[in-house]
Amino acid sequence: MVSVATASQQNENDLLTESLARDQELPMSLAWFRRKRIHGGGPPFIRVSNRVFYRRRDLRRWIAARAANRASEKRK
Repeated sequence: MVSVATASQQNENDLLTESLARDQELPMSLAWFRRKRIHGGGPPFIRVSNRVFYRRRDLRRWIAARAANRASEKRK
């Protein structure tokens, strides 16, 4: 059985559905998640049969890897 966390029981290893991933970690549309799965460039996901899950730890790492600092945003 897959453990799906509530907001009060967050664990790095939790598997989140698309809706929970959006609500708790990455506030993007469900269409965005689906496009990124199809075309690439999105967070890692786990497919079990026809269901898709995101590990909370993977989402947080994916977001952190894309964090920009002001120095890297400056044009040369």
